[in-house]
Amino acid sequence: MERDWAAFTSTPSRLTAEPMIREDRDRFLQLVAQQGYVDQYTGIRVSATGRRFYIRNTTVWNLIDAEGIYRGQAAAFAAYDDVVEKGS
Repeated sequence: MERDWAAFTSTPSRLTAEPMIREDRDRFLQLVAQQGYVDQYTGIRVSATGRRFYIRNTTVWNLIDAEGIYRGQAAAFAAYDDVVEKGS
């Protein structure tokens, strides 16, 4: 495990995306905010140690509390693959 539960649940997801694709990711998350959820998402993430991996068939949804207040977004995925670097 690269992060304990407290670090895992408090790390902003934007910090786990590669810097060069953060603008695309921001547009994607705006779409989730508008629609309520998006499924079948695949993208590259970066672990706490810098390991790059694809998350596959991911569902991303809005988090709304009991009072109906938007609190952020969450994601769930069951499959991931390591990114194979060229020359590896």
